[in-house]
Amino acid sequence: MSGLLLNTLILSTSLQLSSPNIQWYTEDYPPFNYQSQGQLHGLALNVLHNAYQHLDWYMDASNIMLTTWPRAYKAVQQQENSCVFSMTYTEPREKLFNFIGLVIPNTVAVIAHKNSGITIEQLKRDKTLTFGVVKNDIGHQALLNYGIPESQFVYLKTGLELVRMVDYKRVDLIAYDDAIARYQFKRAKIDPQNYRLLLPLLESKLGYACNKNLPQALLQQLDKAIKAVVIARPELLQYHDFDE
Repeated sequence: MSGLLLNTLILSTSLQLSSPNIQWYTEDYPPFNYQSQGQLHGLALNVLHNAYQHLDWYMDASNIMLTTWPRAYKAVQQQENSCVFSMTYTEPREKLFNFIGLVIPNTVAVIAHKNSGITIEQLKRDKTLTFGVVKNDIGHQALLNYGIPESQFVYLKTGLELVRMVDYKRVDLIAYDDAIARYQFKRAKIDPQNYRLLLPLLESKLGYACNKNLPQALLQQLDKAIKAVVIARPELLQYHDFDE
């Protein structure tokens, strides 16, 4: 074995040993995390990679699993060495997860077609309205807090399905992060200008959420690194035109 190859193997092993054993979950949530041409991309992923580099940690691509939000949400509660991105912070969720890197502001809202004629006053009164949601997504949970019963929800797997269903008029409204819905409309080749933010439900921040049993010292270390790289490189969180 050559000296160069031996040194490479030693370095690789050393990096892996010095890195935490975290299984990361994510979903299709552009521009923060999404898959394009078989590869994971997104602002939150870029920040996470830079935080790992800041800490001299090694991130193996096999430690990041793209899945549906309901599956990721459940897995991180059950799997001790796991985290998920991106998740909106709320007080009820803080009881289930430990949050780090809350650096991305977001607005969760009820979104309607601009020609639908639906008013805010109708939302609680009109029991015939249907709301497209992703189960356990922040839009789903925010609607429950607003007082909309489960019987009016149509459960879908992804944000892309949400925007298509409202455009096909299979649901009357959707509840989702407003900025991400705009990206999903573009992705589905639907003009986002045809849709309006009918009612803001929640103003919060997006970040990374981990199982409650992950060591606090590790989480604090990663939280500081995420915030440090965002301060040093604010362009990492700049939105760009979504392009697959």
